[in-house]
Amino acid sequence: MQKDKRYDQLLDRIENDRDELVELCLKLGNTPSYHAKERNVGDLVVEWFKASGIAASLQFITDESVNAVATVPGSGDGTSLILNAHMDTGPEPGPDATEADKKIDTAWTEGELIFGRGVINDKAQLCAFMIAARAIKRAGIRLRGDLTITAVAFETGAPSIDKDQGVNYPGEGFGTKWVVDRGVTADYALVGETSGFGIVRAECGAVWLKVRVKGREVYTPRLERGSSIQENPNAFAKAAHAILALEEWAVQYQKKEKLEFEGGAIVPKAQIMNVRGNDEISQASPFCDIYMDIRLVPGRKPEAVKKDVERVVRGLGFDYEISAFQYSRGHIAQNAGPLIAAIEEAHRYVFETEPPLPPSAEVSMWRDLNVFNEVGIPSICYGPPRQRDPYSGAGNRAMKISDLVAATKVYALTALLVCGVSDR
Repeated sequence: MQKDKRYDQLLDRIENDRDELVELCLKLGNTPSYHAKERNVGDLVVEWFKASGIAASLQFITDESVNAVATVPGSGDGTSLILNAHMDTGPEPGPDATEADKKIDTAWTEGELIFGRGVINDKAQLCAFMIAARAIKRAGIRLRGDLTITAVAFETGAPSIDKDQGVNYPGEGFGTKWVVDRGVTADYALVGETSGFGIVRAECGAVWLKVRVKGREVYTPRLERGSSIQENPNAFAKAAHAILALEEWAVQYQKKEKLEFEGGAIVPKAQIMNVRGNDEISQASPFCDIYMDIRLVPGRKPEAVKKDVERVVRGLGFDYEISAFQYSRGHIAQNAGPLIAAIEEAHRYVFETEPPLPPSAEVSMWRDLNVFNEVGIPSICYGPPRQRDPYSGAGNRAMKISDLVAATKVYALTALLVCGVSDR
């Protein structure tokens, strides 16, 4: 990509906005936006866009859960692009949250790093989109195609199961589905998430299973364990064996299902997420429910994986039931060549190197590009890498500010390359 004075001026403008980018990240990062409670951040996003001379509005899912949508209109003769990032940050910390848990739920800087669960996933990328869009407008660059920024709810939404039912438990990607279903579409969609500056062209699907291991309610003094675990009436004792068997299956599953393609290596993993009984402490539960999150390579049928799990549990000789309570399809982006080429060119312009392959974990999860790809809008993901932190259990809730600034520059140039620049 040859040096272009207009591009360089745009990148200089973004570099000069570095402090404001950080301030915006801290403002949004310190405004709570848990599952189904994104309204306050949505209001801030719309207010910021309007103050920047960019039309924006809220889409209401519920009174407290919203998407924010802003548009930089083009001249009408170019390719349209959506820049998508999510506002929700996961579940609200519970009463047993540690001081470290509470701290990582906020946002702050230390030297060259910015910290925070909600900043890294995903408000930093949202702020980068906001600064990039404003820089394009302030630079007086008229795009040919429309540029739409969607700040969405419920990307990390919890699924409906047991007592947790209804619109506040829709599963992953509900906010972006809501956006698209209400007519916000484009020729391409770029999802901003951490990717190690690699171009994520595919993501896993997921199936969530509930495995109910059955036993009997027995008064402790009358408990007779029998001569085998199959004869033991205690559902939790049986479930302990099931958990070990399912963990062994999960280890082999990710090895067997690994899929290598031109965009990297997809390694679909599985794990047990929770174990529950009947919530009665004074009575032995007659059942033990095991909840599993199983990732699926694109094209893998959930029924086949459910049968695999059923074979494992059946082999233990227990009475059981297995049901699926959430399914989301994974996709490899199709017809995304022009978008990929634009990001590659923008990355080369900013870094003077080729973009690396993304880390395996980044192409083995579920993200909102699956929603766009499912409805025929070619979509990929691109963003800065995570850095280690000493505060969170995940240990990766930090980001270099310089990386975020660089990502903002790539996003802005990508918009120009995809949408085109009007001479009118």
